[in-house]
Amino acid sequence: MYLLGIRLGLFPIISKDVSITSVAMPTLTLAIAMSAKYLRQVRATVLDELSKDYIVGAKARGVKFSVVLWQSVMRECLVTIITLLALSIGSLLGGTAIVESIFMWDGVGKMAVDAINLRDYPIIQAYVMWMAIIYVTVNLITDLSYRLLDPRIRLEGNINE
Repeated sequence: MYLLGIRLGLFPIISKDVSITSVAMPTLTLAIAMSAKYLRQVRATVLDELSKDYIVGAKARGVKFSVVLWQSVMRECLVTIITLLALSIGSLLGGTAIVESIFMWDGVGKMAVDAINLRDYPIIQAYVMWMAIIYVTVNLITDLSYRLLDPRIRLEGNINE
């Protein structure tokens, strides 16, 4: 806030409307904290996939690296990336409560923080239940999407096939 809002004057500190400039700092606050984890994990997954035999074979046949990267490697890494995104929903849900309080946005997260300060237990319970429902739903959708991303993953659980 100090650097981007006060010193450089690029973004407003407190804004009443929703625009690109007013959403930029809260978005950066949430994204920068998680970006290092994603970059490290995606890099490790891609490097692991690049060392597999079918990639070496594609290179030997003269297939362009960009084609191999985007059509083979990233497709295989997509399950890992989607899993990371789904697991980070909990961090984002918790982070929005803090970001809403810092940037003075009225939202469910700020309402929960205010309820905690006022010891309003029914609102805290409703917030926790709502966040749990969202988190479980996102994880269910993620698990169901694995079937679309990787047809080898079966919904049944029959090991012999």
